[in-house]
Amino acid sequence: MTHAFSLTKHPAMNLAPGAAKLAGSHVTDTVGTNAKVLVVCDPALKQLGLVDGVEASIREAGHTVAVFDDLQSDPKEASVDAATKQAFDMGANCIVGMGGGSALDTSKVVAVLAHTGEGCAPYRLAQTQLPFRKTALITLPTTAGTGSETTGTSIISQADGTKNWFWGPPLKPDMALMDPELTVGLPAFWTFFTGMDALVHSLESRTNRYRYKENDSIADNGIKNAFENLVTAVNVPDNIEARSGMMIAAAYGGLAIGNTGCAVAHNIGHALGSIAAIPHGRAVSVALVATMGWAMEGNREAFDHAAEIMGGKRGEDIPDILHGLAEKCGQSLVLNSDEKAKVSASVLAADMVAPANIAMLDATARDASPDDVAQLAEMTLSA
Repeated sequence: MTHAFSLTKHPAMNLAPGAAKLAGSHVTDTVGTNAKVLVVCDPALKQLGLVDGVEASIREAGHTVAVFDDLQSDPKEASVDAATKQAFDMGANCIVGMGGGSALDTSKVVAVLAHTGEGCAPYRLAQTQLPFRKTALITLPTTAGTGSETTGTSIISQADGTKNWFWGPPLKPDMALMDPELTVGLPAFWTFFTGMDALVHSLESRTNRYRYKENDSIADNGIKNAFENLVTAVNVPDNIEARSGMMIAAAYGGLAIGNTGCAVAHNIGHALGSIAAIPHGRAVSVALVATMGWAMEGNREAFDHAAEIMGGKRGEDIPDILHGLAEKCGQSLVLNSDEKAKVSASVLAADMVAPANIAMLDATARDASPDDVAQLAEMTLSA
C-alpha cells in the first residue's frame, strides 16, 4: 500500500511501508547533494536500533549525518537549544525529525533556528516572530497521533514544566515521510492514546468556531480513518493497513488543526499535562468526553455530523462511542485516583485561562464564562 499526496500550502506527504529506508533519497530531493543532516530523535529509537537504517540511508545517498537524541517527553527548552547548537556547529542544512510528537516538535524549532544557533525562549507564544527557515526539514513520525509531522506548531516546555506554543509558517516541514512499519512496536497504551489524540484533533477542528467548509472534509477524513482503524491497530499491532490508516488520521488531524486550531478538550488537556504530567493523548481524550455535553451547545449541527461519521445519530452519542472504543482496547477515558490526586479543580481552572492555553478555550464554539471554566474543571476531575 502506497499513498502519496500533497495539499496546497501543506508539506508534501508520502506514506508507504518501508518509507524510512528512503530517507536519504528524500534528503537529496529536498536539499541536493552533499547535505549535512542532523537527525533529531527519541532516545529509545536510537537504543532500539531504529535510527540506524535512517542514518545508513542518508550516508549511502552521499550525505553527512549526525544524531541528537538527548530528549524526553514534553521536551524542555534546554534540549531544543542543545540540538540547535549542534545543528549550528555542524553547519546542518537539513534536519530530519524522527519519533513521536516530542521529537518532531523539537526538530521543527531546531530547523528554524539552526542557521542562527540562538535559543528558542524569545519565540514562546509568538512573542517574537520566527525567522525565515533556511534549513530543510523532513519529519518521520513513529506514532500516529500528534500530527506534528504536518503542522506549523510546536509545544516546548520551560524548565518548570510550563508548556508554551511556538507557531508560524517556518515550522511547517517540507516533507512528511510516514512509514507505518515504524509504529508496529508501539505498546497498546500509546497506540490507543496517540490515536485518540489524532481523533480529538479532527473532532475539535470540525466543531470549533473557526471551522470552515474547505477544511471540514480534511477533518471528516481524519475522524473516519481514526474511527475505522484504531481498535485494529491496538489489538492487531502488526496490521499494516490499520497502522497506515492511523497515520492518515494523524496527518489529516494535524492539517485540520493547523487551519482552525483546537478547542476546550485541548485547553484542559494541556493544563493537565503541565500540572500533573498526564500523557497528552490521554489528557485530551478524558477532557473531551467529560466536557462534550457542554461544548456541543455551541455547534450542535457540527457535533451531530461528527457522530454520524462514527455510526451515531447525534452529538450526544459521541462520548459513549469513544468509551466503547476505549473498552475494546482495554483502556479508560476517565482519570484514575492517582491522576486526580495530582490536581485540584481550582488549580486546573486557573491554568485553563493562562496565556499558553486561553486561545484553545476561545476557539471553542461556545463562549466560556468564569463560572463555566470552573464547571469544566470540576466535570473533568469528577467524571
